[in-house]
Amino acid sequence: MKTQQIKTLVNGKESSFIDVTDRGLQFGDGVFETIRIHQGKAVWWQQHIDRLLDGCRRLHFPVLPDVGTLQKEVNELLAGSETGTVKIIITRGNSSGGYAAAEDSIPNRVMIFTSGLRHQSKAKQGIVLGVCEQPISGSQQLSGIKHLNRLEQVLARLECQSNGWDEGLMLDDRNRIIEGCMSNLFVWQKDRLLTPQLEQTGIKGICRERVLSLAEENGLNVEQCELDLGDLQHSDGLFVTNSLIGIWPVVQFSCLQIKERQFEINANTRLLQKKLEADICSVD
Repeated sequence: MKTQQIKTLVNGKESSFIDVTDRGLQFGDGVFETIRIHQGKAVWWQQHIDRLLDGCRRLHFPVLPDVGTLQKEVNELLAGSETGTVKIIITRGNSSGGYAAAEDSIPNRVMIFTSGLRHQSKAKQGIVLGVCEQPISGSQQLSGIKHLNRLEQVLARLECQSNGWDEGLMLDDRNRIIEGCMSNLFVWQKDRLLTPQLEQTGIKGICRERVLSLAEENGLNVEQCELDLGDLQHSDGLFVTNSLIGIWPVVQFSCLQIKERQFEINANTRLLQKKLEADICSVD
């Protein structure tokens, strides 16, 4: 087995250290993207960068990161590597005071490359999906921003670990399904493919958007709508997605509120897995 390789850059220099006054460290004041690397190239690069820049704008960063600089630094990290993940973190910069930030603060850039692929077997064999007690808050102002405050997801992930689930669903204060703690959810109801609409909270994942497009291109009926646990009780199959795992089919659904379900992985899920993998392999 190959040893996992990790390489890091901080503001363009080889380093694994950041100033203790960094606002990302102090307040979660920053954004991030995690990008899959395939055949030495960043998959869905432009979509990830567009979301990163949109997050910086919506958080009112005084200076936006330079895309050319980000591309150059990613290429430096990827030299000689075929597969892995790159995490890009942009914080507002350093601050020795309280919540208020200096108008001329200079953002910090952190790049982390980790070699190798993860979770391949689960895409084939399927996963156990549970429902977390930890809710997800509904801040429309922060909705869709991949910001650095992920404590809700951290607590939800701890629930997954303690219950032996591969992934856990998170609900809002109205018990609507929003997303997994690291993924987006899709639900089969006969020949219809449903997914939470995510207008008030949650992250519209890059992989989610690609799956929606691929489903429509292949003649599948797709609907973004409100979903609750009752919809899962009467579903014909489930799967979750993110940019690193692709599509994970659900073979067992565990929930205290409704009866546990077992699922077969249906042909349409396998079709979308095949189409998505082809989409990933076609990256320029």
